[in-house]
Amino acid sequence: MKNKLITVLLMSLLASSLSFAQVRFGLRGGINSSKVNSSTEVHTGDYKITCPNYSVIGYHAGLISQIELSGFFIQPELLYSSVRNDLDVYDLNSSNPQEAVAVKQKLNRIDIPVMVGIKLKILKLEAGPVASFVISNSSDLNTITQYDMQWNKAMIGYQAGIGLDIGKIALDVKYEGSLSKLGTGVNIGNTTTSFDTRLNQIILSVGLFF
Repeated sequence: MKNKLITVLLMSLLASSLSFAQVRFGLRGGINSSKVNSSTEVHTGDYKITCPNYSVIGYHAGLISQIELSGFFIQPELLYSSVRNDLDVYDLNSSNPQEAVAVKQKLNRIDIPVMVGIKLKILKLEAGPVASFVISNSSDLNTITQYDMQWNKAMIGYQAGIGLDIGKIALDVKYEGSLSKLGTGVNIGNTTTSFDTRLNQIILSVGLFF
C-alpha cells in the first residue's frame, strides 16, 4: 500500500510538472562523419584487416521532440541513419603487401537518442544515451577476401554536444561514442575471428519545430 501511494504521488508530481512544460515536435536532418576504431587487427595467412584513420560522411533524418521546463530540457529523437565506414585490407600475397585496399561498408539504422540538458538563452548543453537498431548492412569485404563481417543488430552509445535553439530552428553539433561493438568479428571459413570495432561520430543536425 505504501509503495502504491508513493507511485501515485510521483506520477502526480510528474503530470503536474509536465502541465507547466513547453512541449514541441518537429523534423530533423543532417550529416554524420563516422569513424571506426579498433584496438585489434585481423591477421590471416592471406590478408591483414585494420581500421583506417579517417572518417566517412553519411546522413540522418527523422523526428525530434523537446520538453522544456525551467531552463532544463529533454529531447527525444527518432532517426533513420545511413552510417558509412571503411576497412583497410592488405593482400599479403600481392606484389605490394603494404598497400591497403579500402573496403566500403554501410549500416542503415534506427537511432533513438534521448538528450538531457540545460538552456542558456538560445545556447544549450546536452548529453544522453542513444540506442541503435540495424535494419540493413552491406560490406565489400566478402567480394575481396571471401570473409564476412558479423554485425550486431542493436548497439548502445552516448552523445554529448552543444546547440542553438533559435525560434523554431534547432541546430546541434554532437559527438557520439559507442559502448557496444559493431559486431562479433570476421567470419573466416567456419571460424569467427574477434575484431573489436567501435563506431564514433560527429553529428551535425538541423531541426524545425512545428
